[in-house]
Amino acid sequence: MITLRIVILGIVLRIVRAGFCTESYDCQVTCTKTITSYYGCGWFWASRCARYSMAYSLCPGICYKDECCSGYTGASCDIPLCDGSTTCPNGGTCISPDKCSCPTGFSPPFCADTNECAGSSHGCEHECRETDGSYICTCKEGFVINSDLKTCTEECGHPGNIKDGTVSLTSTLMGGIATYTCNQHYDMASGDGIRQCQSDFSWSGHEPTCKLANHCESSPCLNGATCVNLIGSFRCECTNGWNGEICDNDVEPPMVTGCHEDIHVNATEQTIEYSWTEPQFSDSRGSALEIVSNYPTPEFTFPWGDFTVQYVATKISNGLGVECSFKIKVRPTPCGPLNVPINGARLCNGWQTDYGRFCMIMCQQNFTIGPSFSYSMWYVCGASGNWIAASPVPDCQVPVDSENEGLFYQPEYAGYVFTQSCQNHDTKSTLQNLYIEYLNGTAGFSSFCTTYGNECMKENVDVQC
Repeated sequence: MITLRIVILGIVLRIVRAGFCTESYDCQVTCTKTITSYYGCGWFWASRCARYSMAYSLCPGICYKDECCSGYTGASCDIPLCDGSTTCPNGGTCISPDKCSCPTGFSPPFCADTNECAGSSHGCEHECRETDGSYICTCKEGFVINSDLKTCTEECGHPGNIKDGTVSLTSTLMGGIATYTCNQHYDMASGDGIRQCQSDFSWSGHEPTCKLANHCESSPCLNGATCVNLIGSFRCECTNGWNGEICDNDVEPPMVTGCHEDIHVNATEQTIEYSWTEPQFSDSRGSALEIVSNYPTPEFTFPWGDFTVQYVATKISNGLGVECSFKIKVRPTPCGPLNVPINGARLCNGWQTDYGRFCMIMCQQNFTIGPSFSYSMWYVCGASGNWIAASPVPDCQVPVDSENEGLFYQPEYAGYVFTQSCQNHDTKSTLQNLYIEYLNGTAGFSSFCTTYGNECMKENVDVQC
């Protein structure tokens, strides 16, 4: 109790011990106990007398001690703590528990950086940029900050530097002048030497160019080259076919004429003999040429397929060459167009069509083909240029009221009929899947899917109705 009174008095008088507080803790204290014993007394110990004694022992108790009050530290408990530290962020000073004295631009209690850009009091005309403990005003592109460091004025911007010259500015604001000067040995060849920042904040005139004032007096460049003065030297701009420091190296390759575009040939048999006109090679300077080709003579018997014919001419004097190459594409003779059946659909391969066409027909529900035809009939365009079986395909002109009636005319009716328009997405997808299934299941035709496996897919099936 005495310590507690001292602490309270210290708080009132603001003495150093104001930072101490009394705290309790468990401890062992001395306990006393009265022990009573009895013995005979009186005449011939005719009665009992009491005798008393004190016993001492340790027992649990509560003790008290001085600790720094919450928010203080130090040997004298007089140093305040702010957020557990004796110092404050950003140069602040801890003046009392969890209370900092902060420099300008930072806010108590813990000197957090004040966001001066959050409100409108910053006074920036365009943009406010936060900095540590402060802020700066910036301007949008095409503007400059004024002397008050808050407002902005539109400007023309820098007009740009020039090669082999300099530019000096009086100002980039309206009315400002840009003056261009070429370096020594250079003259202004084009553009304007003085430009002004106009009311629309663009520079008047055009940016000038500076070029060497001297000329190539000794004509050192050969073969029609143009001489360009450089500082202490010159450069030759060579005409086509020449290079080197003075344009004396022949770098012109041979010339070629009569080089074919790709040639398309139709064959009614599996091979065809074909001849072509060879290209012509020459050199404007009369140099000797070496000409080679992958075909010894300009004729060959080609099977179906694509074949590259190549000629290369090399100029012996400089090793430069020119190439002529073209393709000879041999395909089976194409057939005429195949009709689309009335009330039905025509399904054909949509890949590698120049090597062959494999077509079949299907009918819309409630229609079928006559009994003299077959749904399993394939219409194939071979090398002869004729359809087998012969075109046209039969129309679905026989009306039927039920599937049983359709089966009466055509036992295959159920597998070759569709219910909705073939332009319907789901119907078209079903027809395409059936085509791939039937093509793979037909002997002699399935190899067309095996050979072109990457293309034999339902998305490449051509459905017409």
